[in-house]
Formats: sequence, C-alpha cells, structure tokens
Amino acid sequence: MDFKSELKKYGASALSAAVIRNFQIADTLAVGNGINLHTRFQAASISKMVFTIAVLRLVSEGKINLEDEVGPYLNDIPLQGRATVRQILSHTAGFGVHGFDGYRQGERLPTTAQIILGAPPANSPKVVQEYTPGEHWVYSGGGFMVLQKCVENISGIPFADFMEQTVLLPLGMADSAFRQDIRENMADGYTADAVPLPGGHYLMPEQAAAGLWTTAADLARFGLHLQNILRGKAGLIPLALMQQMVTPQHRDILKLENTSCQTGLGCYLKQLYHSSYFGHSGGNYGFLSRANFSLQNGSGCCILINSDAADPLIEKMQDFFIGAGEKCPASLRSRKLQAGPSPGRGGSSQPLVAQPPSSAPAAHHHHPPQEK
Repeated sequence: MDFKSELKKYGASALSAAVIRNFQIADTLAVGNGINLHTRFQAASISKMVFTIAVLRLVSEGKINLEDEVGPYLNDIPLQGRATVRQILSHTAGFGVHGFDGYRQGERLPTTAQIILGAPPANSPKVVQEYTPGEHWVYSGGGFMVLQKCVENISGIPFADFMEQTVLLPLGMADSAFRQDIRENMADGYTADAVPLPGGHYLMPEQAAAGLWTTAADLARFGLHLQNILRGKAGLIPLALMQQMVTPQHRDILKLENTSCQTGLGCYLKQLYHSSYFGHSGGNYGFLSRANFSLQNGSGCCILINSDAADPLIEKMQDFFIGAGEKCPASLRSRKLQAGPSPGRGGSSQPLVAQPPSSAPAAHHHHPPQEK
C-alpha cells in the first residue's frame, strides 16, 4: 500500500499506525513530512477507553465501586437524576451531550464543572439525564465528563497528572498525555476540505472524553497490556475487572442509536475477521482514530490520521493490517509494511483558516459505534 498517495486522497498529510501479532507489537509506522514514530495525534474518543482503565484501578483499590451512584462523588455540583459508574462507562446512564467541539487556541477553557453545567465559557450544553438510567443505550461524552469530575475529587490532583500516574507512565506510554499545553512533536489537523485547523488543532478540556494526545505505538502498548491481562498476566487491573470491561453491558437494553456492536465498559465489542475484538474509534476536528484488539488471537491494530475525511482510509488500513494479516504468511506481511517517515518538516505553510468549532454539530465527534 502506498500510504502517502492514500493520504492525499483524503486530504490528510500524516498517519501513525501500529500492528500487534501473536501478542507482540510487530510493526510500527509513521508517514508524513516531519512525522516520526513519536509524533502525537489526537486520539479523540479512544481517550474514553484509556480513562476506563484508570477508573477500574480506583475500583480495584476500593476507592469507588462500579455500582456506586456518582452523585455523592460530585460534591457541590448538582446532578439531575441518578446514575452509576457502570452505567456511565457503558453509555447506559441516560445522559445527553454526545461529543464536544473543542476550543481554539487562546480561548478561555472551561473547568470540568463548567462543562458539566454548560456554564460559560463552555461551548457545549449542560449534561442532563435525558433517559431513565439502565433502560436505554445512548452514547454520551457528557457522562464521561461527570465521571471525570468524580475522579478529580477522589484523587485530589489535576486530571492529566492522575492519568499520567495511573496509566500512562506505568505502561511506558511516554509519548502520550492528557495535558492540553503540550507544544512539541504534534501532528496538525485538517478538515474534510484539506484546510488546516487554526494553530494546528483545537484544545480539548473534555479530557476523559476526548483529550488524549498519543501515538499508535503507545496505543498498541496499552492494548497489548490489556490482552495480556486477559490471558492471565499481572497488570494494572485484576483479571476479573478486565473481564467485566469486555463483557457486553446492554444485552437487553433498547438502543436509541443504530449500532452494529455491543458495548463493554469504555469499549466496543465486535466481530472482525473471524475473531472477537474490543476497542474504540474517535474523531475530533482534524483527527480520526481507531484501535481494535483481539480477544482471542493476540492481534490488533491502531491507526491515527490527521484528517476529518479519512474514515475510508482507516477502514482500508485496518483490513490491510488485520484482515489480510490473518490470511497472509508473516514474510509477506513484513514486506507489505515497508514505509517510513518522509524527510522534511511537519506542519503546513497554508493560511490557517477554518470554521470555528461552534459552526458544526458536536455529533460529528467521538464516533458512535457504527464502526467496523
């Protein structure tokens, strides 16, 4: 596959990819001018899956329970309705606010409380319970922000620091961060019309829902760690909690959005290429992402691309890396993957003009699970 040519077709300029085979990271790939294996991309809603592991660590430490109602952990933030940690992680809490648009650099960023309450300077509506909890499945980034506030109150430290200490550093995800003030080795995002975003990207203070900056290699380390827990190796969370994470949580619940897969805790569950996979996809303005990990054969694939329009390319690459990979000899697969970073410098010399985040519906982001 000619990755550079494929990127041009979809108005993208860079990608980061990693492939897991036989419980090992078999290949890593970085394509684009100035792009290397350590260049960070916005992971968008894959943030939710990484955040879920941090929540499950708190569960394993007895600091919160999956069946706890979240209200008491919010302190002075009023929450309309009742919902449990498990319901939020499985999108069955009934909360609204599908996703978030982000903020231009230089704009004042809201606190977590302001995001939940829809109070200025937040550009998203108040997170309210629109459906009876436990009776409906509705994708909700807003619910994850409610849980982010709970975690902030439990830990007593800034959310990005908590995630670094709880998940990123222990897993060696050295190129990953939930902080929004990083400045080095970051891919610039592009709209579906191949227009670069102002300043290269929008800021995402909705960190648990969409704020992770990462590389495909780091995501592969994360996914491989979870796969190893499932086959009995010691890890960040106990096997019993990992098994709950990849167990469907809404078998008998009426789903209000079309979805071709089940939902575990902070992840999707689906059949791909004759195997069962867990994972997540994501989309912030200027970035698309997907990560899937097999529950059965130690394979997986992580793809990050800097374009709004690259979903078909992500699908094609996933088929190439995993689908064809299950059918091809290892030697052939290795030859197929010969590609590397192009010489030159990242970024774009084009004028930085794009529509402001508020000009498009939030539902564009953090893809609901009609993913493949």
